[in-house]
Amino acid sequence: MTETINAWIDWLLQSLGLSGPYIVFATFPLTILQSLFGFFPLAVLIVLHVSVFEIIGGMAVSWIACNVAAVLVYYLFRRYLFDWFDRKWGYRLKKYDKWQVYLDRYGIWTLVLLRTVPIVPSNIINLMSAVSSMKPAAYIWGTVLGNLSFIWLFGTISSSLIVPREDWNGFLLWYGVFMLILLAVFVRLHWGHLQEDKRKRMGH
Repeated sequence: MTETINAWIDWLLQSLGLSGPYIVFATFPLTILQSLFGFFPLAVLIVLHVSVFEIIGGMAVSWIACNVAAVLVYYLFRRYLFDWFDRKWGYRLKKYDKWQVYLDRYGIWTLVLLRTVPIVPSNIINLMSAVSSMKPAAYIWGTVLGNLSFIWLFGTISSSLIVPREDWNGFLLWYGVFMLILLAVFVRLHWGHLQEDKRKRMGH
């Protein structure tokens, strides 16, 4: 499946005559479509950006594209497309009810987790966020941090064969520091909720 998607994107770029930094005229619209329908993994575009802009530039371009697409689709869902999407795809949300509860409870932090770890498709995350009680500002911050986390981690791992090992280790080290800071802030802000959830799991 991934090979088919790669071949299709290569064909699209060649058909449009896009190469080098000009690929963003194709990859940005593709990122928006992915955020809306989720028909291919974002990892494909990240690897493409890294191959053109190198590791730092490629991750930065991917991060900007993902953030712009996610925020745009969030507002489209919230204002115009929710009824249509609910009729066509609403049944898919049933299996994510647990995450919808966490999203309503922990807001930005659940969003960071879901965007970092591909547990839920990104288009479903956008829809879940649009129908949750989360405020737009919290959604934007959660998306910015979550996409940074995912792209930082995946971009580093996918580039392990083309960058020196010491650089690769450095990217992972700073990623670890970044995640520890986020974890510490989360625990500090939601310690009461975490203890309450623990008591519920233990039946108290």
